[in-house]
Amino acid sequence: MDETASNFRAQWVNPSDLFSILLIIGGDVIGLAQAALSGGPITPVTFSFGWVSYAISALLAVQSEGRLMPPSPDSSLQVINLGTGYKRFNRSWTLGRVFQNYEYWMPAEVQQRLQSHPILYEDEEAWITDTEMPEKVTGTTKTYPNSRRFVSPRQARLCVSVYEWALDGQHPVAKPGHDWVHWLGIVVTVAQLGISAIPLALYGDWSIFLVTVAGTMLAYASGTLPQWGKEKWACRILDKRKDIALTVGVGTQHVIVVRGAKGGLDLEDMAGGQLPEDEEGQARRGRLMRLMTPGNTTRMVTFLLVVLWLMLLLSSTGIQEHAWYLLAVGGTGMVQNLITAGAPRRPAMLGIPIRLAMRSNSKNEGSPIPMVFAEFKVMHTLMELELDFKGAGRALLPEFFPGSGGLQPWEEKWWSSNEPDVRRQLLRAAREKEFNKQMHRTQAA
Repeated sequence: MDETASNFRAQWVNPSDLFSILLIIGGDVIGLAQAALSGGPITPVTFSFGWVSYAISALLAVQSEGRLMPPSPDSSLQVINLGTGYKRFNRSWTLGRVFQNYEYWMPAEVQQRLQSHPILYEDEEAWITDTEMPEKVTGTTKTYPNSRRFVSPRQARLCVSVYEWALDGQHPVAKPGHDWVHWLGIVVTVAQLGISAIPLALYGDWSIFLVTVAGTMLAYASGTLPQWGKEKWACRILDKRKDIALTVGVGTQHVIVVRGAKGGLDLEDMAGGQLPEDEEGQARRGRLMRLMTPGNTTRMVTFLLVVLWLMLLLSSTGIQEHAWYLLAVGGTGMVQNLITAGAPRRPAMLGIPIRLAMRSNSKNEGSPIPMVFAEFKVMHTLMELELDFKGAGRALLPEFFPGSGGLQPWEEKWWSSNEPDVRRQLLRAAREKEFNKQMHRTQAA
């Protein structure tokens, strides 16, 4: 009994074997953290638990598939070419992450439009100019003096937001941004080196400092491979306009439309997830030949990193004293990895600098109107989009209304008409009908 208690006490006082075990457990988080920060000269993913496991998994992935980036976090995301109507399922991790984080980086104008979308108004631009007027709230609807604007008591069923490329040089295209997530890695790395230096300063034990420095160098080296950037932005640069839409289809509330511009990324091409041509050519070769090809830098470096990580694992098993400092180093690194892997980020930080597009306001040229279309009815949203962005609403129509049998007579007339005035009259009448229906339900309740 005394011997058992003594063994437990010794393990808690100096858990010398625990760190080497933790190095080979749980490398998935590191892969996601690498994907989030990679693409630049420095990828500050810190030394932590799981790096040996990740290095082996990365070697297997690059050998069998020729890829380092993880798959898209949203396998149902579709990318629709608004010019041709062609759609494809997204395979790009970068695009999937941009759409997944939309609730985080959604502009305030989109949130405002969701909460107060007009269901009936006299002027097409009244909902913008009326927002600054004094409100008189009656029940669940709002009316404004000298205005005929009514607001639905519910959120919009579909919201289409139009974005454009911000090519002003503030955030470069296809380059990682430096936000707090990036700088957190630098800060944690410095903290780890400081922790590992404590036993060196107090007891003259340099083994923990050596392991930490070596692990940090290997971790940073893993993110410097050029293939990270090639896969993260695996697409062409646009030389002409190409408009695309990101959506998960029927049932979704948000659609992101990106207007293409010369110098922006071809997001439709990116969604295919195809590697650059030189990597595709290597992918057709035999597995063993690809691994042994001298010119295949990625595979050779990945293999070398695995060997070095295994050597570090073997070396860490020899640490017998002050192991708690090493566990503290790994623990702080693990926290940074978890935060980096899951932290929502803006598109510019992922190399896709876009901003909300604006259209001119005929009543106030100095106050442009954001291109956000949100109506209580999905069809009304698509019609509003088509009126201001010709071709976009029609391209999305088959996605939300597959087939033509489900359209009402007035809707078929609307889509077959090319007269803007006729379309506006039909849509205004439909809104008034919907408004009366909502008012009746509100009064009945």
